[in-house]
Amino acid sequence: MKDNKIVKIVFVVSFFSIIVFFMVTTLFNNEKVSDLERRNLETFPEFSFKALTSKEFYDDLTTAFNDQLELRNVLIKGYFLFQFQRYYGDAVIGDNNQLYSPSQTIPSSSYYNNLEKAILKVNQVFDDINAKFIFLSIPRKDAYMTKDLPNTYNSSLDIYERQVNIVKNTLSNDIIFIDAYDVFASNDIYNCYYSNDHHITPRCAYLLYEEINKYTNTESYDLDEMFYVEKTIVNGAYNRQLGQSVKSSLEELYLIPKQEIKYTRYENDELSDKEVYGVGNSYEDAYMGGDMAYTRIETNNDGKNIMFVGSSFTNILEALAIPSYNTMVSVDYRHNDTGNGIDYYVNKYDIDYVVFIPAQSNNAFSIERINLYLGK
Repeated sequence: MKDNKIVKIVFVVSFFSIIVFFMVTTLFNNEKVSDLERRNLETFPEFSFKALTSKEFYDDLTTAFNDQLELRNVLIKGYFLFQFQRYYGDAVIGDNNQLYSPSQTIPSSSYYNNLEKAILKVNQVFDDINAKFIFLSIPRKDAYMTKDLPNTYNSSLDIYERQVNIVKNTLSNDIIFIDAYDVFASNDIYNCYYSNDHHITPRCAYLLYEEINKYTNTESYDLDEMFYVEKTIVNGAYNRQLGQSVKSSLEELYLIPKQEIKYTRYENDELSDKEVYGVGNSYEDAYMGGDMAYTRIETNNDGKNIMFVGSSFTNILEALAIPSYNTMVSVDYRHNDTGNGIDYYVNKYDIDYVVFIPAQSNNAFSIERINLYLGK
């Protein structure tokens, strides 16, 4: 009996010690980004007595505690081992050697409230811009190419659909909304993303180019008449994370113009000889020479003036747009630290249409990136 009592005391003391350890250590964590999960983390909200009466404060606090949990990375890896699959950090292996981002964490209710606020900010920013605004949404690969997902993987499709509903219901009626998911599905093309990368393929990017042109009153060329679409073994971002351990098949990647496309390229307002249509085995090699802070390309072909704002998802669309537009401007505010907002470039180059693409590999609607790409 005495031994049983000692065991119980040891168990209770150990149990409460573990709880206290996690509570105390977690409260001192305030990481903004998870390198393991490739996503932004919720940080602890600022305390005030007034906030104690707010449901949103408690929602944010709960989400932050979950995101800042001590030893979170170890626990995540342990969870995947328990599910009998290895957690690779930046990549998950599905059927047919399809690679994906780690499964998206279910957002809190406060995230959706903040998403609505971010879209209201989009409306405010573009109310003051003298150009037509096109909001292009591109889902995560696992939200669209669901047939090859591992059995234990949770697709982000439900999350994406809820995000899209909020965005569509909040966006100003003057803003054009294009959902890449609908464009891909309506054309009955499944393989819209590279097998070992999160970027979209030339055929599916061309569908978005056509869709954009419907709203800009621009005639679309035929992809195969304008370019040779060349295949290669793609050196994708996910496979690089796995040490090129997954064998890939030939996939269409880079474009070779069938006729000369005359243009003048500028980077940060200086003449540049960087290639628009590169030859290589990675997305970065194939389009625009990779991510640039501020690109301008002049063709003098009497077309409209178009501007792309976003991250690397814009690169292939920039390359496809150049033959059809007079001026193409692209800004990536991850690298552009000039302090110039979108309105600056719209006014300077008499931009007719701004294509805003907030998509990231880990979240189609990252609030942080939406706010960053607004240039404010």
